[in-house]
Order: sequence, then structure tokens, then C-alpha cells
Amino acid sequence: MTGKPLIVATLAKNARESVRVALDEFRGHNLLDVRVVVPLAAHAATLTPTSKGISVNVAMLPSLRAALAVAEAEAVALGWLPAEGA
Repeated sequence: MTGKPLIVATLAKNARESVRVALDEFRGHNLLDVRVVVPLAAHAATLTPTSKGISVNVAMLPSLRAALAVAEAEAVALGWLPAEGA
């Protein structure tokens, strides 16, 4: 990559904040960055990252995806999410 993160998704968190999922590189390490972003005061259309978030080596992606699948299944079991197909 060449200096700019590859933004994979931006999800609305609330009226002001979003969560950005991106692939990035830092000091030769390939990273997954999941970070809260907010609009710049002067340019509302431009989102800037905050310190709220995590960056992990992309090698953790399969384990992270599996953990999120377990969390989703538990949320469905608790009635916090509808079951697929419901």
C-alpha cells in the first residue's frame, strides 16, 4: 500500500460518529484498523480518525471473524438480534 488506508466499510455509530474498517500498513506491518471517525469541524464531509479503536495484524482476521460469529450467535440467543431468515 502507498500511505493511504484502504477503506473497506464505514458504518454509522450515531448521529455524529462512524466506525471505519480499513486495511493499512505501518512500519512494514499489514494491519486491520477499526476506528471511530468524526467529521472535521471545517469540512463536515471529511472524516478524521480518533484514538478510539484498534489496529491488529491482518493475520488475526480469521480469529476475529470467528469471534464475531460467536458474538452474533450469542446475541441471537439472547434475543438481541433476530435469527437469520426471521
